[in-house]
Amino acid sequence: MKKKYGEIYLLPSFFSLSNVFFGYLSVISCFHARYSLAAFWIIMSAVMDGLDGIVARSSGAQSEFGVQLDSLADAFSFGGAPSVLLYFWGLHVAGSAGVFFSFIFLASGVLRLARYNILQKPQKSRKFYIGLSVPCASLFMASLILFHPQPLRTRSSAFLLALAVILISFFMVSTIKYRNYLNFPLRQKINISTGLLLAIFIATLIFFSRIFLLSFFTFIVLSGPVTFVFDEVRNKLRKRSERRQVLPKDPAEENKGN
Repeated sequence: MKKKYGEIYLLPSFFSLSNVFFGYLSVISCFHARYSLAAFWIIMSAVMDGLDGIVARSSGAQSEFGVQLDSLADAFSFGGAPSVLLYFWGLHVAGSAGVFFSFIFLASGVLRLARYNILQKPQKSRKFYIGLSVPCASLFMASLILFHPQPLRTRSSAFLLALAVILISFFMVSTIKYRNYLNFPLRQKINISTGLLLAIFIATLIFFSRIFLLSFFTFIVLSGPVTFVFDEVRNKLRKRSERRQVLPKDPAEENKGN
């Protein structure tokens, strides 16, 4: 079977380049101190990235060129643009340390994307990801800035932001399993109750967009570690109960029973 290395498909490439374009607008908005607009452009980049994947899979227009273009677009829009936004919005208060922490976010995103490129070919299911995805990490930061668009002024607030950056960066490069909550089966039939939930979801997104986006992506960020801790505790309890069942009973206790 011939590999499609040189084939370039129009629609997926259009959405990938649109992804880059909105990421570029985010960087330009940072230079003009329009941080809420910069965060909005990152969200639009995520929308273009989602449409890119949907169009490529549904139309069969997948190629090695498209995979590499999509990865480079994500590195810029979800790695470079958010790191610039984080620096100008809050980390610049910390001086050179702010440059360091914003770079940590960028480096973690690039490393996460490199690992994803290696794992996506043998990975058959898209229900789970290893580590927090780079778009979700950048969308969490963008939703945080949309919720509080005023730039940070104190070192204490910059310290809290740096701590959040470290945690998010660790989640990206970790081996924690994350469920893909953004994987929607578009051709699957839904019932009335699911349609009602979808309507509530859309209405909440429109009328309470800032609160909803921050709550939703905070849930995604924390879902992986919480599930990991829960599974570890459950496995330890299960192993402990199995050991108790295997251990022989004390002869003295058996004589007391007789």
